[in-house]
Amino acid sequence: MKKISQTCCFLFLGFGFSLLFSSQNLIDGVAAIVGQHVILKSDVAQLVQMTAVERRLDPRFDIEKLEQLQEQVLQSLVNQKLILEIAEVESIEVEDREVDQAVEQYIAQSVSQAGSEEQLEKILGKRVRELRRMWWPDMREQLIAERYQGQLFGDITVTRDEVVVFYKNYKDSLGTVPTLFRASHLFIMSRPGGKSRDVSRNLLDSLRQRIEGGEDFARLAEQFSQDPGSARKGGELGFVSRGTFVPAFERVAYALSPGKISSLVETEFGYHIIEVLEVLGDKVNVRHILISPTVSPADEDSLYAFASLVRDSIKTEEDFARLVKNHSDDISTKDVGGRLGWVDPKVFPIKEIGKTLLSLEVGVPSPPVTTKDGFHILLLHEEKGGGIPTLETHWSELEGLALARKKGRRFKAWLKEASSSVYVENFLIKR
Repeated sequence: MKKISQTCCFLFLGFGFSLLFSSQNLIDGVAAIVGQHVILKSDVAQLVQMTAVERRLDPRFDIEKLEQLQEQVLQSLVNQKLILEIAEVESIEVEDREVDQAVEQYIAQSVSQAGSEEQLEKILGKRVRELRRMWWPDMREQLIAERYQGQLFGDITVTRDEVVVFYKNYKDSLGTVPTLFRASHLFIMSRPGGKSRDVSRNLLDSLRQRIEGGEDFARLAEQFSQDPGSARKGGELGFVSRGTFVPAFERVAYALSPGKISSLVETEFGYHIIEVLEVLGDKVNVRHILISPTVSPADEDSLYAFASLVRDSIKTEEDFARLVKNHSDDISTKDVGGRLGWVDPKVFPIKEIGKTLLSLEVGVPSPPVTTKDGFHILLLHEEKGGGIPTLETHWSELEGLALARKKGRRFKAWLKEASSSVYVENFLIKR
């Protein structure tokens, strides 16, 4: 018996399904070509790996399931690249801040699924800092694809009669649903204070002066850079194309002449100095030194105190929504009152939030909840009991499933039409 969430995925496989896990510096073979986009075997392997962790598959025993998973993952990536190909023609864009927020949310989810940040790094063989940089362009592609899908399917609705028919046809396979909580949050991100930022800037400025004075860039990068992926290579990142780096870094990298050292460049990762080594067509080979300001205990204490003051000023739901708009660092929810929607606390990606929701009273804001990324103030609006879904108790969930199925049919038709106009070659799955 499938749960509702599982059924939804089954009915609408491929619609907003995957995050691309590409390796920027590993060219190990082509899995598929979709128009101007290439999917590497490493793209497929890493996403299979992460999904297997999520589903708790054991490669020693679940061989058949993993083979099926590989086919599903590759087809999902092909579908997404196909959507992206068409979206680019339509000039669909997303803002950098949206990409930043989405990457952070996915990292939090991935850490939760892996069990810890250290375990995630062990599974993928990369530091979280590297994963942020590596996933950024892929997340941008996913958001563009999702935005285009919204244009394609945003006008689709279901009538009450359609929901009733869906329930009658699928009620025996829906299984049970968990107890759900409708909640909102106000997020205050951990960030280094001015003193820590000043220390980082001063250190990097001194390194720049030493390089200008004749010291070796590569040696100083090995000694001081806090980008572990490049520090051991003297800060060198290798040849990359436009769209690989975060925008602030990329603007400087493509504006510099070879051999010139940039002034300090600030990104979400910290402060950089950059040197362009070589330009080859539309690709550049650069090296950099990264110094990331640290969040001190004093910074954490100050932010916690601020979060506590915000919490104490909440008297009504209207207060909460207003304070979210003014203070929350969660860009994706601050304009909608911090709404998280209906969630299952037992499987919520951030465990601290899930645990807190289980203990909250309706309408009473939580004390600041400490997570690795900052502090959350939670507000529980409503609780919905689980069990076997019925039209009376779980109308909204059933309506969502019926809508997903209807969108799925249109998506399938769109894929067939798009595939006829875009070159697609799949090298791993032979029909």
